[in-house]
Formats: sequence, C-alpha cells, structure tokens
Amino acid sequence: MKTDPTKPNNNLPKLPPQVDLKDQRLLLAALEAGEAIAELKTMLTMSSRSISNTVDLLSPLFVPEAVSSSGVENIITTNNSVYVAKILEERELSPAEKEALNYTDALAGGIRTLLTKGFLATNDYVRMQGTLEPNKKGIRSITGTQLANPITGVVYYTPPEGESRIRDLLKNFEDYFNEDAPVHEVFSRMAILHYQFESIHPFLDGNGRTGRMLMPLYLMRQGRLPLPVLFISHYILENRDEYYKKLRDVTNNGAWTEWILYITNATAEQAKYTCQILEKIRRAINLVKKTVKEKIPSVYSSELIDFLFSNAYFTQKGFEKEIGVSPMTARRYLQELEAQKVVVKQKQTGKNRYIYITPRYINILKQA
Repeated sequence: MKTDPTKPNNNLPKLPPQVDLKDQRLLLAALEAGEAIAELKTMLTMSSRSISNTVDLLSPLFVPEAVSSSGVENIITTNNSVYVAKILEERELSPAEKEALNYTDALAGGIRTLLTKGFLATNDYVRMQGTLEPNKKGIRSITGTQLANPITGVVYYTPPEGESRIRDLLKNFEDYFNEDAPVHEVFSRMAILHYQFESIHPFLDGNGRTGRMLMPLYLMRQGRLPLPVLFISHYILENRDEYYKKLRDVTNNGAWTEWILYITNATAEQAKYTCQILEKIRRAINLVKKTVKEKIPSVYSSELIDFLFSNAYFTQKGFEKEIGVSPMTARRYLQELEAQKVVVKQKQTGKNRYIYITPRYINILKQA
C-alpha cells in the first residue's frame, strides 16, 4: 500500500520484509557478489599483521569512500584535499573537508567497536553519527522532519516520528544486523538493512552517510570482509538517481527485488574495483620496498614502508614521531628518500613549512 509522503511513516514494517530471498535473480547476483567479495577478502587479509594494526595501515582507503558518500549528499570535496587536510589544523579546514574527515573517524570507530565487541548496537550507530555530525548528534526527538526535492520543494518522504518509536525500530534493525545470516542471504540482507535505516531516518542529519557506512560494516560482521574497505559509495554517487528512485520504489511499490539487485550488483562491481586499487597499491609497495632496500639499505625498515603507505601526505615532525627517530636522523632519511624519488617535498600553500608526498601512493589514491 502506497504511503502518503507528507505524513510520518509511523507504520513502517519491521524486519524482515516480505520478499523471496531465494528468487533466482537474487541468488545469481549473490553468487557473483560472493566471488568478488571473496577475492577482496583475500587481498585484505595480511597474515603478517593483526587486523587491528591493519586498520591504521589501510585508513587512507577510507577517504575515497568518505568523499563519495559525502558527494551523494552534495557535500563536495576531493580525495586529494582531504589527504592534505589530515595534516592541517582544524581552523584551516573547509566544512566539506571536516565532514569527510569526520566520516573516516566515524568509520574507524565502528570498526574498532566491531572488532572489540563482535556486534554493533543502537548506541554504536548513535556514536558514529555523533562523530559525523557533532553539532546535530543523537536520535531525532522533534517532529517535522521531511525529505523533499531541493529544487521543487515537493516532499517525497516523511520518516517515523517519536523517539520511542524510532528506538524500537532501531532495536529491530540491530537484531537483524547482528543475526548470523544464511550465506545466500547476506547481500540481500545488507540491501534490506540499508533501506530500513534510510526509512527510519533516525537522526537530524548524517543518515545517508551512516547508513552507507553500515553496509561494509555488515559484511565485516558477517565474516565476509576482515575490514570494511569497499568503495560502494563510489558506485552510488555515479548512479545516484537510480539509487534514490529504487529506494522510493520500495516505499511506494514494495519493489524489494529490484532494490536488492541494485545493491548486490553494486557490491560485486565495487569489490572488483577495490581489488584493482589494492593490486596497484601492492605493486607500488613492492617497488618502493625494492628501491629502498637496494639503494638506501641503512634507511629501510618495515615500519618506514608502512608509514609511507599509510600517510599520503606527512610532515617531518609526523615522520619523526612515527618512525621513532631524532630530527637530525629524520632529515637525513627524508633527503635520501627524496634523492631516490621515493618521496617528494613541496612547500605547503600559504605556509612557511614543507610537506612530503609518497607519489606512487598518492597517484593511486587520487583516482580511487
């Protein structure tokens, strides 16, 4: 039954919805997504280090997802500007850069909570949103929230109202999120969960970004990924009109199957895309490692290579701290790395200081 978009959807059905998850189209799509995700999982699994340590090493890969997810909400910035923003003082950041950095912090917080507890609860979603939107954090308690076309002003959806009702729906969402899913249902359930979160619309702001963050975290909860490195917002940004249309078609027409296919196909495509990015990074790491070992062996350490490939831009002070060397030694190391073109030094715009770049890494990240 079609809902009145101008009235609160207080009868939003709880999960699970009435949809056949054994539909042949869904099973075939899940099979393709499963193969792509399995390959991505293999690439993300680093046997020589713990997953907890890998979070820091792969944290630059959260930036492209943050930029794309913010872009879906018309918060426009670039991967490069956000990498530079990581070494700036807060007062120097643009609003869009702050929001993207908040996204990476919120996602990292979700990862660490999941690694620690093994599940994510309502308070964890609230905490993530609070990191995203520190000035608008917490569950909606006031009435009047409506989603409308920004140009025409036409209301296309009014979410449920009342904090107790929202919390009740989130508890149902939480239970479904943390339930062990049958293998063939994982991607369908991820799509269902995303729709439900957007429909509950529990916060004043940050709902879309929090909801998109929860998709790869769900794959992590279900053991399909060791870390939520999946550029799914990249796909959504490039297919944004279809994304919103299919979301609304579920609300208005119960078109679950088409929505699930959209998200499952996006997952498969972006898993393959992410594998390509990781393979480029792997090759760059091996090339830099070989160069440093052969040309400047006195500088080489695994910690140094890790630092170069977890900091797209950095300062000498940051280098000193992370590598654990004196200012004099840091200067010597950086000069030798510059001589081999492993790093490049450039003057920071508008500042009387220099920053360093690992060009083989940043060139990959700019395109991710």
